[in-house]
Amino acid sequence: MLLCSLIRQPEKLDWDERHEVELRLDLFSHIDLESIQQLLQKSTRPVVLTLRKAAHGGKFQGTESQREALIERLLSLEPPFFDLEVDMRPEFLQKVLEKYPKTNFILSYHNFNENPKEHRYIEKHTPFTYKIATMVHSTNEALRMLLFSKNHPNVSVICMGELGEFARVLGPIVGNRVNYACASTEEITAPGQLTISDMLDIYNYGALNEQTAIYGLIGDPVDKSPGHKYHNEVFLKRNLNAVYVKMVVRPEELEEFIPLAKQIGIRGLSVTIPLKEKILPFIDEIDPSCVAIGAINTLKFTEGRIKGTNTDGHGALDAIEKKGAVRGKKVVLLGAGGAARAIAFEAKQRGADVLVLNRTVERAIALGYEAGGLDEVPEQYDVLINCSPDPLPIDPAKIQPGTVAMDVVYKPRDTLFLQEAAKRNCQIVYGEEMFLNQAARQTAFWFGV
Repeated sequence: MLLCSLIRQPEKLDWDERHEVELRLDLFSHIDLESIQQLLQKSTRPVVLTLRKAAHGGKFQGTESQREALIERLLSLEPPFFDLEVDMRPEFLQKVLEKYPKTNFILSYHNFNENPKEHRYIEKHTPFTYKIATMVHSTNEALRMLLFSKNHPNVSVICMGELGEFARVLGPIVGNRVNYACASTEEITAPGQLTISDMLDIYNYGALNEQTAIYGLIGDPVDKSPGHKYHNEVFLKRNLNAVYVKMVVRPEELEEFIPLAKQIGIRGLSVTIPLKEKILPFIDEIDPSCVAIGAINTLKFTEGRIKGTNTDGHGALDAIEKKGAVRGKKVVLLGAGGAARAIAFEAKQRGADVLVLNRTVERAIALGYEAGGLDEVPEQYDVLINCSPDPLPIDPAKIQPGTVAMDVVYKPRDTLFLQEAAKRNCQIVYGEEMFLNQAARQTAFWFGV
């Protein structure tokens, strides 16, 4: 059940038949029981009423006894669902659960500061679901929360915070009975909450179930990647029961992340900086070409093993060769990271003469090609590729007019490097072209299509 948390008065609500609605009554300017009753009678979708106290992120200003009295008046309207905090007076909880059998109760625990190592709930009650909403500070914490939900069928987990955003999408896969979204970015009621349109239109949330395969992107940062839009659109068009999410994972978190990924059922991953080289020790089967590259950008989980390959080089060269074959041409790469490793290897395979330039020359030399510093751009070359995170790593005067210029960065589309190249009438290859090519190859690696 996907709930859109609304903070407006009932008479001002816009209904969308694709989701249920939570009325955060503690955020309303006033509570009109008659209007709420009319809404409950007219609504074609289930409605959840919530009257949250300040200790749990709410705005109710009265005493606890006043809140209990108002909750009972609201329950007399027989709403389909009501959300109550699990730490309310035990006598009150027992009373209302028995007195109002027509209402499905959500018993909630909130922690806006941390994610406790142990989660306890009152097993003697039998609500519609227990909801545990806690602040997570890493992807690994969020995965542990999802596994808790998977192992406790009557518990729904809500991972608050930016690092728990992806977990909100995966709720139906682990058996969450409730999840929350907001009507717009201006109406977020908890940190890390996604909009209802993103949940439904990007992630196809309404079709997710316990058989849905999980794919995603790991690295840091991941926020600028369009991978979630591209891959989820491909899954939808191909009628694949799969979803793709973005997860922030740092190098020091990999050792814990990999086992958690296997437990949660992840089937495949895209890998971005700074993990393309750090991920190698965790892979069981590596594409032979990737041994020479020394970097991986795609993982496939199958039968308890992890297979790794790299689609960056193919993606970049496929885009570049739309301007002409690189065989016999001079290709200069700026930077010596994971992307540069893959592109240099593939360019060499296609017959190019490769030169790698990097701020730290020793790192460029280690790749095994002709190498030098960033101030050693030759006067004659055919293709110049910026593989560094620097938006303009060389003196613009070193960009030769009429050559092919590419930047592996795809956001912004027109990087400073490409803007300077365009001024010199270079043939421009955008990073998004490489991204689309390599992403298509990832799909083929994961699904064999």
